[in-house]
Amino acid sequence: MSLHILVMTDRDWTHPQGGGTGTNLYGQIARWVAWGHRVSVIACSYPGAASYEKFGDGLEVHRRGGRSTVFPRAILAQWRGLVRDPDVVLEVVNGITFLTPLWLRKPRVTLVHHVHRQHYVEEMGSKGRLAAWLLETVPLRRLYRGSRFLTISHATATDIAWHGIPLEEIDVGYIGVESEAFGPGERAENPELLYLGRLKRYKRVEVVLDALAAVPDAILHIAGDGDHRPELEREIAERGLSERVVMHGFVSEEEKRRLLQRAWVNLTASSAEGWALSVMEAAACATPSVALGVGGLNESVVHGQTGLLAATPEEMAVRTAEVVRDPELRDRLGQAALARAREFTWDRTARETLAILQDEIVQAPARRGVRRRRPQTAP
Repeated sequence: MSLHILVMTDRDWTHPQGGGTGTNLYGQIARWVAWGHRVSVIACSYPGAASYEKFGDGLEVHRRGGRSTVFPRAILAQWRGLVRDPDVVLEVVNGITFLTPLWLRKPRVTLVHHVHRQHYVEEMGSKGRLAAWLLETVPLRRLYRGSRFLTISHATATDIAWHGIPLEEIDVGYIGVESEAFGPGERAENPELLYLGRLKRYKRVEVVLDALAAVPDAILHIAGDGDHRPELEREIAERGLSERVVMHGFVSEEEKRRLLQRAWVNLTASSAEGWALSVMEAAACATPSVALGVGGLNESVVHGQTGLLAATPEEMAVRTAEVVRDPELRDRLGQAALARAREFTWDRTARETLAILQDEIVQAPARRGVRRRRPQTAP
């Protein structure tokens, strides 16, 4: 049966800050459309973006408001009937909800990549605790009990369950990777380290700089952009690392692949990650990762097999130097990472999510407490 799926998200995959969320959505939506389903997306706008785009007969994107105002504007637009007659709704919660239990009467599934409590604190300090409580914790605890959830790691499922959501109502679906778009390539002759991702305070790229300091002959490539870039550039200059760090900003897919192929080690030090797509993209290039063992990174990196995990920034620096200095270890980790990456396909992820959406259409009446009335008999 062909479905009309409505996706409500703060950012679509064309947004400059789309990140892993955007990649996850596109990887699945492209396949749903190819399989004959219709998808409508409501997301925020950004400079240069069209308010409406249509891609063929199966996909349309509506853009309303900015990063903050998208939530009230998307709610109002859909409440007024912007997207007509969707069969099911996939609501993406990235720290702020669309409050769908209050106003949406369609079958719905809530997708959470990771819980943002720590993210808010890292970005906003003490004010972040209040923001996290009002924008994320209270809605999930008070409004979303009884909702069907989907997430990308068991670690995030545990975080969601902390809000009072039963674990049996949380499906876990690991995200895929476009293996055919990557693959091993020409490795750099001299040690190159790579950080790939948005430049946000909670990503803690400063810890990656600590790892660089532990490998004096290495160059660090930083690919990505974000509002933390000016502060990060000052930190690099103050540490005297300007000649050993290359800031690429936002890069094309071709340049990203080249950087991943050349890197000896991919580094991640975020304070909160649901999975870290960059780990699997590096793996698809036979590049091992060294990461702080936070959240879903404990699942995307298999310690000692596809990369190394660390408990502290100091240990991460030691692990990074260990992989750089030991070519046999580096090659073993990289080959195992490549083999594992090939198991994570977008076809699999898209089919699993589609099955959950189809199942929720069937289960939604009971979830809302709706019971079929018995036929009345004639007097």
